[in-house]
Parts: sequence; structure tokens; C-alpha cells
Amino acid sequence: MTVVNDLTLTLVIELVNRRSARCPFFTILSAGSWARLRQGLWGSLPMTPLFLTLPPGPALAGWVARHQIIRFRFPAGARAPIKPYWPRPACALAFYPRDPEALIDAAGRATIKPRAVLIGQPTALTRRAGGADFCVYQIEFEPGALRRLAGMSMAELTDQALDAEAVFPDLRAVADQIAEASTAEAMIAAAEAWLTTRVAACRGDPDRVDWAAAQLIRGGAGTLDRLARRIDLAPRGLHRAFRDRLGVSPKLFARIARLDRLIRARNADPAADWLSLAVGAGYYDHQHMARDFRDLCGVGPSRFLAAEAGAPERRFGIAEL
Repeated sequence: MTVVNDLTLTLVIELVNRRSARCPFFTILSAGSWARLRQGLWGSLPMTPLFLTLPPGPALAGWVARHQIIRFRFPAGARAPIKPYWPRPACALAFYPRDPEALIDAAGRATIKPRAVLIGQPTALTRRAGGADFCVYQIEFEPGALRRLAGMSMAELTDQALDAEAVFPDLRAVADQIAEASTAEAMIAAAEAWLTTRVAACRGDPDRVDWAAAQLIRGGAGTLDRLARRIDLAPRGLHRAFRDRLGVSPKLFARIARLDRLIRARNADPAADWLSLAVGAGYYDHQHMARDFRDLCGVGPSRFLAAEAGAPERRFGIAEL
């Protein structure tokens, strides 16, 4: 597929006044398309990709890990490639303001998602297909934050994609605003205004288990027994608390986080050998890594990479880091 002619320059722009070590601001656009986006011509981007990641505003620090907006436009009538979406260590709220996204099962059947979805902690790879005019705005939460916002056990959300407007009826107006927004900034402003109100009404501070989950995401937690001792919990207590606040056991959460670090490291350095990357992500050896790929993605690392190479963003030379 040929990319439009003005997609000649890749810009990586850091938003200095909102910089975060965990989540710098990146957008990948042609120079002309970036200018049009800033002018509010959101609907005029002809096949030019937008892959934008932003940290939250100060009021939502500790609640939101990052905002992510992805936009791809393919020719009318074209089918966007299927995205093999590996499990990431996070719950999220996602909006689909343009063409809807579908989940594709093993038999090829499609289930259309609602326009606003609460995504629980995934434990396996999912196959996602967007329309020709695809846009997703995803809010990734910090560990335990959705538990506090929704007031429900995250075990009820594991591997689920629920209609967010059914869980939060007041979200309907926000979803309307996001669908009508002409810029990425307007989308984020609408969501952050709603979230800030919700956060203000929440009681209780982050739990010690939320801190423990953040350590597992970073990869510096040591053994689970040691992590349990650091937060003064018995191993069984740690297991129960993780199920309630994160939706999965601490062992499974750690495996998901480790695989996520590995895949992002591979995307950042495709020339590196698997073993070096695996050891850097926390694996003992290649066999240990391959087992996680099979258990969490359903295939080995080579087959996963081959499938992921056909993802929509790859058509535009973009990889998730």
C-alpha cells in the first residue's frame, strides 16, 4: 500500500512542559499533517497516521498512566489489517469515535465493541480489527485506579470489554464530546474533565498492592515472596489483593508485565538478539521466554513477530515502544 505523498517526514516531538520519564509525548505525522491537526482539521487527514501518547494532567497523576490516541485512515472500502494485541499490564477506558473496532475470535467471527469500553486486565492476545477510518482514544490507568473509580472488583473485568456507558451513565455526554471533537487536545480535555470530577468523589488512597503492581511493571520487584514481605502481606494475602485490585494473580501479572517489556524492547531494537533482550526483560533463558509467548500469545516469538508485522501501524513504519 502506498502512503500519501506528504508523508515524507517523521516528527518525534517532546512536549517539554508535560514531560514524564515514563510517558513522553510522541506524535508521528507528516509535517503538513501536523500543522493541519493543530489548526483543527481533524477530519481532513488523508491516510496520514497519528500515534500520540501523553501523560495525564497534574490532577490525574497517580490515576492515569497515559493517554493514547491512534488514528489511521485507509482508502474507502479498504479493510484495515488485523492487529494482534499482546496483553499489557493495565486496565483501560477506550473510546472509538470513528469506525468501530471488532474483536476477532479463533473462528474469524467478529464482535463489535461499543463506542466506549472498559477493558479489564487481559491475560491473552486478542485480535482487533478497525474500519477504514479508525480512531481509538485509550486511557490507560495506573494499577488499582480503575478499582477505585468503578468501585468493583477487577476480577469481574478480567479479559472483559464492558460497555463503559452502562457502568458510568454520565459518560454518555463525554463520549458524545469525544466523537464531535475536532482535535486530539479536545478529546483529552473532555475525558480529563470527567475523570477529575470522578476522582474528587473517590474515597481512599492507593493501596500498598497498587504500589507492588507498579514495581512489577518496572521489573525491579525481585521475587513475589520478597515483594509480599515489603508490603507486609502473606503470600496468600497478596494473591487475594491482586485478584481484587488488578484482576489477576501477582504471578500472572508479573508474567504479563515481563512480556510487555520484552516486546517493547524488541520494537525499540529490532536488530538485537532475542536472548539479550529476554535477559534484559527478566527471563532466565530463551525457553523461559518462549513459554510466556506460547501461554500469553498462543504462539512462539517468531510467529508472533510475523503476525505483528502486519499490524496497521506497521504499514506506516510505526512500532509501539
